[in-house]
Amino acid sequence: MHARPLVTLLGSLLVAAATAATAFAQAPPLVTLEGRAVLPAATFAPGPTSGTLLGSAPINGISVPFTDRQPVQGFSAVLDNGDGTFDAMSDNGFGSIENSADYNLRVYRIRPDFETAFGGLGTIDVEGFVELRDPDRRIPFAITNHFSSQRVLTGADFDIESMQRTSDGTLWFGDEFGPFLLHTDATGRVLEAPIGLPDFDNPGRELRSPQNPFNEEGSAVRIMNAVRAHAQANGNRRAPVISPWHVMLDDGNPATFVDNRQAPPPGSGLTPASSEIFNVASLKAAGYPVVPYTINDLPRMLELMRLGVDGIISDRPDLLLQAVRQFDANRDGIAGDFLTADGLIDGSRFDAQGHRGGRDLRPENTLPAAEVALDNLMTTIEGDVGVTSDGVGVLSHDPYVESAKCRRADGAPYGQAEEVLIKNLTRGEIQSRFICDRLFRGPTQTNDLALSPVTVAFGAARAGLANPYAMPTVQQLFQFVDFYAGYYRSGAGASHPGAALRALNAERVRFNLETKLNPRTDTDDHGNVFASRTLPPAAFMDALARPIWSNRLSARADIQSFDFRTLLLTQELYPSIRTVYLFGDFPKFADPTIAGSDDGTNLQPQGGSNTPWLAGPAWPYRVTALTQPFRVGRSLGFEGMALTSDGTRLLPLLEGALVGGDPKTLLIHEFALATRRYTGTRYRYVLEPRGTNIGDFIMTSATRGLVIEREGSQGDLNGFKAIYEITLPAASGGAVSKRLVVDLLNISDPFRISEPGLPGDVGLGSRFAFPFTTIEDVVLLGPDRIGVLNDNNFPFSVGRHVGTRQPDDNEFIVLRLGG
Repeated sequence: MHARPLVTLLGSLLVAAATAATAFAQAPPLVTLEGRAVLPAATFAPGPTSGTLLGSAPINGISVPFTDRQPVQGFSAVLDNGDGTFDAMSDNGFGSIENSADYNLRVYRIRPDFETAFGGLGTIDVEGFVELRDPDRRIPFAITNHFSSQRVLTGADFDIESMQRTSDGTLWFGDEFGPFLLHTDATGRVLEAPIGLPDFDNPGRELRSPQNPFNEEGSAVRIMNAVRAHAQANGNRRAPVISPWHVMLDDGNPATFVDNRQAPPPGSGLTPASSEIFNVASLKAAGYPVVPYTINDLPRMLELMRLGVDGIISDRPDLLLQAVRQFDANRDGIAGDFLTADGLIDGSRFDAQGHRGGRDLRPENTLPAAEVALDNLMTTIEGDVGVTSDGVGVLSHDPYVESAKCRRADGAPYGQAEEVLIKNLTRGEIQSRFICDRLFRGPTQTNDLALSPVTVAFGAARAGLANPYAMPTVQQLFQFVDFYAGYYRSGAGASHPGAALRALNAERVRFNLETKLNPRTDTDDHGNVFASRTLPPAAFMDALARPIWSNRLSARADIQSFDFRTLLLTQELYPSIRTVYLFGDFPKFADPTIAGSDDGTNLQPQGGSNTPWLAGPAWPYRVTALTQPFRVGRSLGFEGMALTSDGTRLLPLLEGALVGGDPKTLLIHEFALATRRYTGTRYRYVLEPRGTNIGDFIMTSATRGLVIEREGSQGDLNGFKAIYEITLPAASGGAVSKRLVVDLLNISDPFRISEPGLPGDVGLGSRFAFPFTTIEDVVLLGPDRIGVLNDNNFPFSVGRHVGTRQPDDNEFIVLRLGG
């Protein structure tokens, strides 16, 4: 209702202003600070603990995390309620998708009492909030609270930066991660699936940022956030581990692309995809240890250690020990940074895991394989577990007693045709009937028992193993490791030159045991279920968790799987045991006769829908930057979003230029609310020479609006923070015209209402300034009055309190245009 007078006033005030390219160099119109209210930086609302991923050191004097509290901060949009209150939207929390999974997305109801020349306290009261949530499961991708009932949204799910209220009372949010439009009711309940932005220059594609969850590159952190939140909800505070296939790491090395991803076999029906989808730095910043599998050559081990992985799973524990010993982590020219003072591998800094014990040195998943891992001082013994008919966990990678690895103890023929399922045999039957000592892993693998003296001694001392290469149970593995420590501490091996180190390492070695079940092989491509080759997930979880618990090894044992169902059950029933999430793509083709087809792993969908491996969260299989590139920069989505004066269309404005486009040109898109479709109408917004980003965008009439434009400085009165009046062009594709309205660093405060401040404060007094790095809210208050708020990026930004280095407050100022 104030739009026409404001436009008339601005037109008369600015008629002599320079063009957009030079306007800021001219004297801006007279702008006066009429009112100011401050919400202290350290203002909190009730809620779950937040800031747990900000480290432990104080930030600008603020201690983190915030126990049982949520900061009331980061205002990125504001709506006038017409009754003295405003709805102020917090953005995604602490600045990134990686550190904001515990920041709940909210819209706060605030009531400012502006200090003016005629009085006022200059304070802001927080009267309540609504919390964005998705209980109806409208959001089709993984969110942090995926497994909860209310599914409260967090700053790791969406980076909401703009907000509008439509005539039906519902709220629309502009997000930067998609970028998406998000629609909720007035209470924050999501009403429909997030709406992506079409790429009108490339039909069939969307404009996406690297955080978009419909690309594989943007999905791993989201799924890990979901399973961590599930663990925490069940009392487990240990971060789950992510364990991806090493060739799928974002390592910048094209030689590690996988052929069946980059160039799928003809006839497989698979889409070419990038293998560079797991970013180690991002996953670590989000709080997850990254331990890839399976690396068996020294140069690759060193390459991944330089990339920053937290551990490596290898078939060659001898080479992995060599790599750790020669690795120079801090690049000071002295190797061995991951070793303790006594020469062991420091497991708190790097987890060296012997894969299936050490399968390129001994037959896999046997006690001799575990022994060679211990001989090479591995911090963890990794192994696979099957479950027998009597519910016992035994070490085996396959659902069958596989003929390539095992033979009959009585010498009878045993080939593929005679293979029997582990689930159909008891523990006693397996251990008495089969010896698993067959060699097939190349020249370094041997079954010479002379190289496994501890296993031989263990078999002689302990009943229950008919042969040193009998398939051991999980319990026997635990007993063997204890026996190994005693063997070198005070037994027959005490005279060995490395006895002390071997004993010490065995006393602390960890176990990483995998549940080997495969839901894909039990269901065809039409969803028809066949007899399972293994017992169900609960049986696997129980067969592993019970011996871990009874041996008091919860602090030293992990349960890992490609099948997340077992891991979620572990979190629910044995929350003290850490879980490890395996990710891989060994595809199963519709035609198994095509070379390269495997049994399938967990990223490939099944029957045209999601894979059961992931226990619910979707994975955008083989949708990568190769076919859906990222043309929107990271976190440069819908920073501003106007609602047209007739209330029929949204005008979301990208914060940054498109990748590969003019770096000074941003795009405004038009979205029709009635049809829920983008119309294809676009306008160009050209930044000023000093401008790098926009902060907010509102319309004040049918064709005119206000845009906050800025660069990234803080505390600098010579920086660039401005508000422009824009006029939309008559035709799609044209550039908006611009006129300077406010220089936010040069505002008149004749009554000195901004004073006093803290010692060393910047921008207070007769020349008032808004010297914040992010200024993201503008609201129309009257014919010649606007309100402006800052996003204070709590607790990081220091734009006002430069002298004391205290974090910025939330400031709400009222500006009178024209004196």
